[in-house]
Amino acid sequence: MKPKVKRITHLVKLKNPTKRKQTEWREAQRAYADCINACIPRLIAGETLSSANVEANLKSAIRNEAIRRAKKAVSDYQSGSAKKVPVFKSRLPININNQNWDTKQKNGRWYIGFVVSSKKKYIPVEENDFVKHYFSFFEPNIVKQTKQVKNRRTGEWTEKHVRSDINRAFRCTIQLLRKGESWYLAIPVEVACPLSTLSILPRTSIGIDLGLRHLAVVSEPVSGKRQFFSGKEVGYIRRHYRSLRRSLGKKKALRAIMRLGHKESRWMKDYNRKLARQIVDFALQFDRPVIKMENLGNIRETCHTTNRADRILHSWSFYQLQQCIVEQAEKYHIRVLFVDPHYTSQMCHVCKHIDKKNRHRDRFHCQKCGHNNHADQNAARNIALCTSLAV
Repeated sequence: MKPKVKRITHLVKLKNPTKRKQTEWREAQRAYADCINACIPRLIAGETLSSANVEANLKSAIRNEAIRRAKKAVSDYQSGSAKKVPVFKSRLPININNQNWDTKQKNGRWYIGFVVSSKKKYIPVEENDFVKHYFSFFEPNIVKQTKQVKNRRTGEWTEKHVRSDINRAFRCTIQLLRKGESWYLAIPVEVACPLSTLSILPRTSIGIDLGLRHLAVVSEPVSGKRQFFSGKEVGYIRRHYRSLRRSLGKKKALRAIMRLGHKESRWMKDYNRKLARQIVDFALQFDRPVIKMENLGNIRETCHTTNRADRILHSWSFYQLQQCIVEQAEKYHIRVLFVDPHYTSQMCHVCKHIDKKNRHRDRFHCQKCGHNNHADQNAARNIALCTSLAV
């Protein structure tokens, strides 16, 4: 189950764009609206559209966004959600997908670059609390990754080293819009807790890596403080209850099995609450902390373990523990963010090198810089330093 998140859209004002740039954006708005209006009758007629057969003075990525907008309008009309097909006006905001925008900082100032009808150009923005705290999340984060690639001709799998922007998948689609003579970008972000004000955003990042042998490893990278929470007691209790259910199953004692299951659930919930409180107590020793955890919504589908570990994995409530941490953190006004779980266990927190060979069971040894550490502690530090929000 995916952790509960709230999407908040912030307007970022573009600072003093030139008249030439404003004229270009107005023309792009008109072209974008005309493109959508031209696509709608073609879609109703059953035609298949793509950027290759749709003409407009826009980049192909923007033409694709126009086609998606037209498909949504047609779908709403055909399903009865809309009484008629809309006609889009020339002031329509332009959608820009996550591949075609990013941010950068230069000489202490933040810029945002995006593609509409010409090549990407970086425009300065009027800085506010949102820009100062979130624009670092949208910067390109290029890393070298080792991927398994299958040869179509021979069917053999080989390792291939590629460079990719691990933050790209977590930049949402933004909108370029105009209010009066001012231009803005509407940028959505997803957070685990509603933010009442950005002026009290925390500063100390604390990463939590959840697992089986250690239920949680908590780390604060700056001070180097960490805490391990062993999973031996939980493993013993789980095996004990499983053994009891097995023996009762042979006797066909279904009611007793049901009562035993409820008892185990109550014990696990109480344990998770106590564990969450200890984790929050660890965070409270730091100034203005923020807790970061992995988004483990699909861990049961993506985790490959042995059969014995599979039983433990599917019986342990990852989601319940995360929700207990969120509830305990909210009592002390501690923010909780969910970050992208990809490569946190394979990436060296020192040199950022990603390789499957870096980790062997509980030990982490970087193949590039030689850094040695406990694997779960290394993952917790990566989570604390991660700027890729889960979406």
